[in-house]
Amino acid sequence: MTRDVTLTAIDVGSAKVLTLIGRRNEWGRAEVLGAGLAPAAGIRKGVVVDAGEARESVRASLADARNAAGVSPASAVVTVSGVHLEGYLCWGTLHSMRQNAPLTTSELARAVDAAHPVDFPPRKQLLHKLPRSYAVDGLRGVRNPLGMHALRLEAETVCMAGDAASVGAAASAVEAARLRVEAMVAAPIAAAEAVLTNDEIERGVVLMDIGGGVTTIAVYHQGSLWNAGVLPLGGNQFTSDLSVALNVSYETAEEIKVGHGQAALDLMGDEAVVVEDAVEGRMVRVERRTIARYLHDRAGELFRLAALKLNGFYYPNLPPAGLVLTGGGSRLRGIERVARQVLGSPVRFGCPEDPALPYDLRDPTFSAGVGALNWAAMHPRPAQLVREEERRVKFDASYAQANAGPLSWLKNRMSGVAS
Repeated sequence: MTRDVTLTAIDVGSAKVLTLIGRRNEWGRAEVLGAGLAPAAGIRKGVVVDAGEARESVRASLADARNAAGVSPASAVVTVSGVHLEGYLCWGTLHSMRQNAPLTTSELARAVDAAHPVDFPPRKQLLHKLPRSYAVDGLRGVRNPLGMHALRLEAETVCMAGDAASVGAAASAVEAARLRVEAMVAAPIAAAEAVLTNDEIERGVVLMDIGGGVTTIAVYHQGSLWNAGVLPLGGNQFTSDLSVALNVSYETAEEIKVGHGQAALDLMGDEAVVVEDAVEGRMVRVERRTIARYLHDRAGELFRLAALKLNGFYYPNLPPAGLVLTGGGSRLRGIERVARQVLGSPVRFGCPEDPALPYDLRDPTFSAGVGALNWAAMHPRPAQLVREEERRVKFDASYAQANAGPLSWLKNRMSGVAS
């Protein structure tokens, strides 16, 4: 693969828009050159609801990333989230035309490409076709049939799809910033690239990315994606619960959640906080145990919905590697204890851990964005697109200074957009 070609990933979320500009290093991974972060406006539960506001959010994020990197990219990989994301299981079949000759990578790819969901709605757009296993002349459960002899090859495939209008709206917001959309990557797949280990993917693991508006779930087993989906709950719902229950503004509720929130009831004492009533403007004393009860109840609902989603995947029990929590919503204190109580499995927090990654990006809030950049680094790009990038890459005199240290400015922006 070509090195030193600019890679750009844009994570369009409900709480934030994150742009990362990087290049492929000698190990085929992404090296970050610059980052830009902006509050997400015009986006609800991962879906663009105001095109003008969404475009401005993307422009602001991209401008910061360009200034930090000293690079003007031509194209970007864009994440897709929202309740419209679905996974479909289907089979693709290829009949060998070479009289039982050894199977090649080209034939494996053709079998996967032949997979298509039955009764696929016309309003849906396919994003990924990922092989789960193969059948060689009727023998199922083959993980890698490369080099085997077969007259008939079948590929069991996970097809990830989203609503065409929603996918198109996100793409349009990026294209308005004069970037070509190179690929659309489902958010659960992007997050998995950043936080899951090879051992977890092999043994079996569930990844929950708790974003601002939605929570994406991906199940990996025996080295490949088993299925993925989306729950219509995220960190914003926790804040809304506190706003209504305590009769405070949304902004005040967010401050309470971040500063005093705790989802585990057994860790709470008798402390209290003073908040301002949204209607009368008077100061009211609220026990932290009361705050925790609302957060605990919502967290319990989230993990019970996750259990139902896993049942829908025909995966009733959590796999051996358990549950990995990531995303800005996973930063809520005590949420992992609720997950263990509801799901009865091992739980760990997942953060991007690449040693080459700037320290301030090693946060669960940025998992999908970092994963999307790594996804771009590992997938071949059309030669025409590479040439266009090479023409547009312009390192200015401020490049070395802009990247002399970690991206510490991100910390100052995280508090307002990353919960």
